[in-house]
Amino acid sequence: MSLPSNLPQEFLRIKIYGSSSDSDGNTVSGTFSIIDSNGNEIAVIERSWSGSYLAVEFSRVGADGKYFVFPSRIYGKNRIIEERRERSKGTQLEKYYDDYGQCMLLGYGSSLKARKKLYRIAAFATGKYRLPAFGLITRFSIDLSACRPDRYYSISFSADGDYVVEEL
Repeated sequence: MSLPSNLPQEFLRIKIYGSSSDSDGNTVSGTFSIIDSNGNEIAVIERSWSGSYLAVEFSRVGADGKYFVFPSRIYGKNRIIEERRERSKGTQLEKYYDDYGQCMLLGYGSSLKARKKLYRIAAFATGKYRLPAFGLITRFSIDLSACRPDRYYSISFSADGDYVVEEL
């Protein structure tokens, strides 16, 4: 059984509530919904992060000419040009869609075998298992500083692996 690439697919729906500042620093709050391959919401994360802006890190693994993309972390940052330590903090996302040895990013209608296979790929791509990656994994961040408060946005990937952030 061969897995199809999980592209094209919408992965996240976002609503930024806004940011605030106090003596402890800046915080920005929002809600992130993780979306499965059928367009259904499988988890919602609503909270505040330290920083003035938000970004989402994705992990992409390529094998056999296919690409698999996984949202891996939401984090706050204080400048458009981020510092490496900002990226290491934040909310890990893998636990919200990898459940009981299955990757729930594959929606209703997918087989248990396919979800288990994608779970192993997701766990490898997001660093859950400390294995040598041999250059198979690419991590990149999508800056959400252009997202305006109280509007809904979507992050999706096209068939060729390019991402799109668009207002809904």
